[in-house]
Parts: sequence; structure tokens; C-alpha cells
Amino acid sequence: MAIFDATITTDNRIKDETFTPQQQRGLHPAVSFGLAAAFLAHGAILLSLPPVLRQRGAPFLPTASKGLNTMFQEIKKQPVVISGMKTKKKLYFFDLGSGDGRVVFRAAREGIFFKSIGVEINPVLHVWANLRRTFQSNKYWSTTDFLLRDLWNLDLSNADVVAVYGLHPIMGKLGKKMEKELKHGSIVVSNVFTIPGWEPVAVSQNGIYVYSIPHSIKESNDCGK
Repeated sequence: MAIFDATITTDNRIKDETFTPQQQRGLHPAVSFGLAAAFLAHGAILLSLPPVLRQRGAPFLPTASKGLNTMFQEIKKQPVVISGMKTKKKLYFFDLGSGDGRVVFRAAREGIFFKSIGVEINPVLHVWANLRRTFQSNKYWSTTDFLLRDLWNLDLSNADVVAVYGLHPIMGKLGKKMEKELKHGSIVVSNVFTIPGWEPVAVSQNGIYVYSIPHSIKESNDCGK
């Protein structure tokens, strides 16, 4: 009788410790990916707040596909780009506040630039962009780069094209920085927000403003005289 009871107890223990296939596998990969994406999104938003509050940056605002198309249509019309494409000059593209890297990757796909560089102060977004770059290394590794950097400490003297999606409170200060550092012939493409004191050389219906150095600054100053 004792032997029989022990057998039943052992069998019950085995049944209790037997897991279904779903339990053994754990979370579905899609669920795990969704949770990871949600964590990254929330982390990116939270870490973008301090620069905004200090008026030294902008929150993560992804550029829509329509805006990207317009942006690069306008970029390809500019003299520095047309000349560079003809002479095969090494042109450098900078995206200030590059977020998840979509503008940088689009610049690389255009085949215009020797190097497309994203500058981002948010470490979560910086990691995410670099992961995308790593997984698509055959397409982007040699033509893109991402810097974890405060844009205010970045030297822009090598830039031929600068893209920015900032907020109004920082655009005046950013304009003064670019006026001081950008070389003649460089262009600046701003999404939605204008640069105070600058006169755009082109404006699209999608809210894309194109500025040329030094013409945009010179024309603005002349108007004020």
C-alpha cells in the first residue's frame, strides 16, 4: 500500500512539473519585439525631455515620408549638390538630431553624399540608429555614421548640407552657430521651423525651408538696412 501511494505521488509530481509547449517557449517573438520596441520608444521620449526643457534640443519628431521626398528633391536642385555630382566631389551630409536615423539612411540611398552623418544626444535613439546600421551593413556601413554628441559642441565646418528639425526656441541660436561655422556654398534644410533672420532660397508646401550660405544671411541683412 505504501509503495502504491508513493507511485501515485510521484506520478502527480511529474504531471505538475510537465509544461505545455507554450510554457516551454516563453513569450512569442512578436510579443517580445513589441515589448522591446515600446520600451525603446518610452525611453527615447523621456530622454528627449531634458534638452527640450533647457532649450538645447527638440523632442523626437520623425520626418514623414512625404517630407523626406520633398527635402531631397529640393537638395538635388541646389548648386553645391549639382556641382558636386558633376565633379564627383566628396559631399558631407549632417542631420542634427538624427533620431532613429531615417533621414541619414535616406541621404545614403540617394547616392549623392560621400558620408551621411547623424548627430544625436539621446542615447536610446543613438543605439537604435546604430542597430539599424549594423543590420543593414551591406547597404549603409561605409556611407553613414552616427555620433552621440551635443550638437552645440559639434564643428560644422565640413558640412555641405545640414538638415534640422528643431523647435522655434532653439532656431535663432542654431542659426548663429551655422552662420559662424558653415562654409560658403553650404545649404541648410529645415523641416517646419524657420531660422530667424535668414531668408530661404526655396520654400515647399510641405514646410521644407532651404537656406544657402551666405546668400540667405546676406539677403536678410540687406533687407534690414
